[in-house]
Amino acid sequence: MTFFSALTSGRFAHTVLLALCWLLAVRASHILQSGIWANPAAMLASDLAGALVLAVLLCVTSGALRGLMIILLGCAAFVAGMHLTIHGTLFQLSLIGKGVDPTFITGSLINKHSLLLPVYLLFAWLLHWLHRRLLPTAIAGGKGLVVFAALVLAVYGTSVQSLTTPANNLVASFFSQLPGAVVSPFASAANTDGEQAENAQDLPENTNFFHQQVAAPYVENPPNVLLIMIEGLSAGYFPSVSNYHNLDPSVKLGSLEENLNRHGFRIYRNALSMERQTDRGTFSILCGEYPDFRRQSRKMVDVAEDRASADCMPSRLLDSGYTTAYWQAAPLDYMRKGDFMPRVGFEDVTGAEVFISEGEQVEGWGPPDPTYFDNIGKRIRRLDATSDPWMVTLLNVGTHHPFNTGKRKPDDGFDAEDLEELADAEPQEARREAMKTMAESLNRFLDGLASDGILDDTLVILTSDESGGFIRKDPESLPLNNNVGVLAVRPPNGDSLARYAPGNRIVAQIDVPPTILDVTGLGRKTGDMIGRSLLVWQTDTERDLLLADTYTGLKYFLRESGQLLSCSELMTSCSAWTFDPERLFGTLEEVDVDPFLTFEERTALFNNAAYMKPVENP
Repeated sequence: MTFFSALTSGRFAHTVLLALCWLLAVRASHILQSGIWANPAAMLASDLAGALVLAVLLCVTSGALRGLMIILLGCAAFVAGMHLTIHGTLFQLSLIGKGVDPTFITGSLINKHSLLLPVYLLFAWLLHWLHRRLLPTAIAGGKGLVVFAALVLAVYGTSVQSLTTPANNLVASFFSQLPGAVVSPFASAANTDGEQAENAQDLPENTNFFHQQVAAPYVENPPNVLLIMIEGLSAGYFPSVSNYHNLDPSVKLGSLEENLNRHGFRIYRNALSMERQTDRGTFSILCGEYPDFRRQSRKMVDVAEDRASADCMPSRLLDSGYTTAYWQAAPLDYMRKGDFMPRVGFEDVTGAEVFISEGEQVEGWGPPDPTYFDNIGKRIRRLDATSDPWMVTLLNVGTHHPFNTGKRKPDDGFDAEDLEELADAEPQEARREAMKTMAESLNRFLDGLASDGILDDTLVILTSDESGGFIRKDPESLPLNNNVGVLAVRPPNGDSLARYAPGNRIVAQIDVPPTILDVTGLGRKTGDMIGRSLLVWQTDTERDLLLADTYTGLKYFLRESGQLLSCSELMTSCSAWTFDPERLFGTLEEVDVDPFLTFEERTALFNNAAYMKPVENP
C-alpha cells in the first residue's frame, strides 16, 4: 500500500476517529480534574493534530513497542492532568530532571492523587483493546505514515507560541517537545561563561533592563527584618487586587487581606513574579538578580557548588552585625538550598528536619502550615530576646502540592474511598483549602508577634517564591497569567508608609533586596544588584523588565511605560501588547505593531541575564 493510499484508507480514518474520541475523553477528564477550560476551537484543533499522530502510532506499533507506547500514554495522561491541576499547564519534558528527584517523588507523587495513575493506564489499555478489536490487522505503508506524523508535528510545533498551554494536546505536545528536550542539556553545557560575557556586552541601546535605584537614607536604628515567602501565593487572590484588575481567581483570601490591612501592610496591586519554580524566584528575592530563565535552572546550584558567586542581600546584613536565619518547611536537599543559603549570608539554616524526632523520616514535603508557623513564632521570640538585630526569611510548604493541611495523618493509607473523594472533589478545592489553612495560620502568627511587640521594630515583607496563577477562567486569553506575584510591606513603628512607593506602582521580586538594604541603612551597599527600592518615590527613569514562565516556555519583555512583548521560548515569534502602567494586569490589549526589540536584541538580553561571575580558583 502506498503512502497516499494508506492515509486515505478507511481503516486509517477509523483509527483517527478512535484516537480523537479517546483524546477528547482524556481532555474532558483533565477539565474535570483541573477546572481549566481553554479556548474550545484551539482545543479541538490541537486534539485533531494529536489524533493524527496517535493514529499513526497505533498503526505502526505492535508487541513490546505497543505495550511501551500504552504505558507511556497512560503515564503522560496522568502527569498532564496533575500538572494542569497544579500549575495550569501541560508538563515540560526538559524539566524531567526535577520530577525524578527523590524529594519531589515522596513529596508530590506519593499521595492519594497517585491513585489516578492506574485509572489512566487502564484507559490507555482500553484504547489499545478497542483498536485491536476494530482493526485487527496492521496497515501497510508504515514508513510513509511516520513521515506524515513528523510533518504534522512540524506544522503543529511552529504554529503555536507555547507547546504546554492548556489548549495543547498532550500527544502532539509530547512529541513536539522531544527534539528540544534532547538538545537542551547539550545546549546548556555549550553555553560557556565566555560566550555569555561576550553577549552581555552587546545590549540594545535605549533600554533599561538592568536598572538599579535606591534612596540610601541614613538610618540611626536599623530595624529587624522578617521576609515571609508563601509558596504559590498570588496577589490576585486578594479581593481588592482581583477587583482592581477584573480578575476571576480560583482562590479568594479576604480574611488574610483584612488582617494585613489591620496590621498596617501596603499590598501592591501591580506586583510581578519573575519566573516559576521556587529556586528561580528565591534567587531573585535574596540576590537582586534575574532568575535563571534557561530550561535547566543552574544559578542556585552553581553557587551551592562553588562554580559561581553571588553577592546577595543576606550577606550584606550579616556583615553589618545582623543575625541572619533561613527557616523553611521543606527538606533543604531539594534544589541544594542547604548548601546555597550559607553561601549567600545565612548563619542559621533549617528545613523539615527540625520538625521531626531523631531517626524519623520527613513525611512528604514537610509540616503543614499550622505546625510550621507555630514553631517559627516560638523561634522568633527566642531570637528577639537577644540584643543583635535579626533578619529571618521564611518559606512555607503547605500551599505546595499535594496541599497538606494537616487534617490527614501521615501514616494513613490510600484506598477506594480516596479515589471516590478525588472523583467528587471540586476542581482546585485542595488548593483553596490549603490557602485557607495558610491564611489562618499566618494570621495567628502575625497577631501573636504583634501582641508581643515584636512587629514594633521589624520591617515585614510578604511575598511569594512564585505565582500560582489560576486568576482567570481562560488562562490563555492574556499574557502574564502566571506572573501575577505578591508584594506587601509593613514598616516598623516610627517609619511611615508615606515614605514607600504608592500601591499602584509596578514592582517585582528583584525590588525586595534593595528595599531591605535601604530600610536598614545599607542602601549604598547594593553593589551590582538590580531592582528599585520601595523607598524611591521619584523614579529617575522608567525601567524595563525581563520575565518568563518556564512551564509554558514564554518569555516577556516589559516596559513600565506600557509595552509588553510576549515571545515563544526561542524568541522567534512575539506578540505585542499595551497596558496602563497603573493597572497592568487589567488593561492588557494586543496590538498589531512590530516588536520593539529585534531577535538579536532579545537573545542578547536573556544571555546577559544568565551570566554569573565564576568563582576564581574554585
